[in-house]
Amino acid sequence: MHCTPSTEPRPLSPSPAPATAAPDALTGVRDFQRHTAPLLRPELARLAREGQSPSQLFITCADSRMVPNVITNSGPGELFTVRNIGNLVPPTADDSVFAAVEYAVDVLEVQHITVCGHSGCGAMQSLLHGAHRRDGRAGTPLTRWLRHGQDSLQRVRHSPARFHGRSPSTDPLERLCLTNVVQQLDNLRAHPSVARKTELGAIRLTGLYFELTTAQTYVWSPGGRAFLPVRPRVDSAA
Repeated sequence: MHCTPSTEPRPLSPSPAPATAAPDALTGVRDFQRHTAPLLRPELARLAREGQSPSQLFITCADSRMVPNVITNSGPGELFTVRNIGNLVPPTADDSVFAAVEYAVDVLEVQHITVCGHSGCGAMQSLLHGAHRRDGRAGTPLTRWLRHGQDSLQRVRHSPARFHGRSPSTDPLERLCLTNVVQQLDNLRAHPSVARKTELGAIRLTGLYFELTTAQTYVWSPGGRAFLPVRPRVDSAA
């Protein structure tokens, strides 16, 4: 079930605030309770009774401009979503992402796993600037996390991903953002549960790239070794 966000003005905060202050989360929650909750309530009640059975695991960036349910036109119960800085899938020794992968594959038995990157990714920009090498061996939580992107940095030097019909981009950030999606798909294939289900044909892996400036989504074509634009679906005539 899908619903259209309200276009009515947000209600004023009960406490005085500067005119330029950004609305906090509670403001949005109030709008949700008024406009959206009544539309979602029957579907959420059904999901509460029956439990979730999403068909896909969707791994994407924590970037606030990325909204998985909007991009995929999906509703409650349809996506099991993992978000982190840089849409990274670390080696299997790291529990942070693979706990969710294991649950999605072995418990929820999803049929699809998608890795979705995007243009202008701050994590990829940080990698290009060498942030993962700062703060010594111990590092900080952020620099240690970014080290999981080093394989993407190495890959982009010898095998950069590209858009179909175009030469590899001259923009280092765009090249890395694209290539990072392909690298994370390879990291997923190294997970025992994913490898087993893929070999059986029970799971399909998909790489997506969302271009923010145009709101255009591209899909990775392993055969063509390039990202192809996703075309709008044409509804058949009644």
